[in-house]
Amino acid sequence: MNKTALMICLSVLVGMTQASAQSWLEKIGDRVKEKAIEKVEDRIESRADDAVDKGLNKTEDTIKKSGKKKSTAQTSKESNDNEAIESSDGTQPSRSKADVSYLKYDFVAGNEVIFEDDLKGETKGEFPSKWDLLEGGSEIAQINGENVIALVGYTYVTPLFKSPKDKYLPDEFTLEFDVFLNEVNGEFALEFVNNSDETVAIMHFWKESERFLFEWNMTDQGGKNGEDTYDNSPGWHHFALSFNKRAMKMYMDSKRVANIPNVTVKPSKVKFFARGDEDKSAFHIKNIRLAKGAVPLYDKLLADGKIITYGITFDVGKATIKPQSMGVINEICQMLKNHPDLKFSIEGHTDNTGNASSNQTLSEARAKAVCAKLTDMGIDAGRLSAKGQGMNKPIGPNDTAEGRAKNRRVEFVKI
Repeated sequence: MNKTALMICLSVLVGMTQASAQSWLEKIGDRVKEKAIEKVEDRIESRADDAVDKGLNKTEDTIKKSGKKKSTAQTSKESNDNEAIESSDGTQPSRSKADVSYLKYDFVAGNEVIFEDDLKGETKGEFPSKWDLLEGGSEIAQINGENVIALVGYTYVTPLFKSPKDKYLPDEFTLEFDVFLNEVNGEFALEFVNNSDETVAIMHFWKESERFLFEWNMTDQGGKNGEDTYDNSPGWHHFALSFNKRAMKMYMDSKRVANIPNVTVKPSKVKFFARGDEDKSAFHIKNIRLAKGAVPLYDKLLADGKIITYGITFDVGKATIKPQSMGVINEICQMLKNHPDLKFSIEGHTDNTGNASSNQTLSEARAKAVCAKLTDMGIDAGRLSAKGQGMNKPIGPNDTAEGRAKNRRVEFVKI
């Protein structure tokens, strides 16, 4: 289809309702339909013609709904998986649009992974193998073909550690996971207990029609209700928590929802709780990670000559940086501003998922993406270099989720 014909098609679409546009698309041939969609996407991405873009903005949703339904599941899966796969985008970094809401995000993940569940190898309908059931029911479900943990009815589950020494939470730790919200109302909570299994802290989230609210409660200090309404849009949301000897911070997406300076009784275990309809799951979780340590990044640099980070994550098979990575990137940026003579070789690493060639290419693209992000934030490009290490330098076994998590990393090596 030539450019003139494409413009005629787009003009027709702009004036159509969603129903009439869909009817028109169904009547034209598959070849013409695919070409039109391809041209639309190219126009949107390149922004080459502002006048056409104004019309495309009105028709983009209609075309995607009628001709690109399967891409929604694909996009959802890609935006919530940070592992390397066999294909990649090449050596050029794929940058996501700046998410200004994360500009002040300060969460930094711990530097030693002690529990990781990527849910690989799990069977749909079965209880998740890396968890212990304390009450209720839970099972492996799938969203867009991806394994997730469904918390059904009135349920308590807790991570099941392989090593007895990891049974209790360390003095300093971070916890991260993703939770999927649907249209079902319910309650979700993190409950922390001491060595005697007595509750010391509860973080409650609950969804009520148009609202998604939060509260925290310390058993010896009372609690605080969250009067703010948080993002309850259907889909995946990211949660993060850090504990540093006595201080606890909790984040929902880009927003810090709790800052508790003095937790007088140290948490020893964490339980995941959900309450909803007996036959429906209001909450699903995935990408659960517990990490030990809260050593400041600059102290790690002084001690080791490099910084190993697990908090910079990417879309699957791409170099698109996820917005929750901004906690680490913000701290690295500030470090570079505070120390003008500091220079870094930024090195990307993958696990052994996929083949060596694609992982090498992907790790290079991701290292370049981090360099580009720091440059966009005002760091001189001459102070940064990018290198891809692929799957060549593992620091953990690739036959466990925790080992693979350690191998998927970004390192800042002092030069």
